[in-house]
Amino acid sequence: MDIDDKCNIKYKLNPDRVMQDERLDGIKGFATNDFTLSANDVIAHYQNQYDVEKAFRISKTDLRIRPIYHRIEERIKAHVLISFVSYAVYKEFERRLKLGNVKFNFSQKLLRDIIKHMFALNVKGKFYTLSFDEIQQKVYDAINT
Repeated sequence: MDIDDKCNIKYKLNPDRVMQDERLDGIKGFATNDFTLSANDVIAHYQNQYDVEKAFRISKTDLRIRPIYHRIEERIKAHVLISFVSYAVYKEFERRLKLGNVKFNFSQKLLRDIIKHMFALNVKGKFYTLSFDEIQQKVYDAINT
């Protein structure tokens, strides 16, 4: 590619280079620093990338894990532990909904807001749920099976 004094751009394709690049069309490359993994293991780990990225997104946004303003090591560890337990509860909730074949036609964020408004009372060791609407009842039934 050349640019002259008047900012005119001239380019010419290298046909040999184009042919070399075409041989790689449709091929996905993977890089790793763990040379003990087989090619299939590398691909399997890469396929988990979406789940890992989703976990970080959920942790940062929905669970509001970040930012951490602690300086004392015990508080930092406690914050991370609470965050991990929150994510584990979230995943268990998601798993039980899937097992119960409970599906909704709206976002996970709206579902979390609905759940925030599900209340119950514990009176002398006995658990009483307050009145649920239809969606809340489906959620409750799915997680209590």
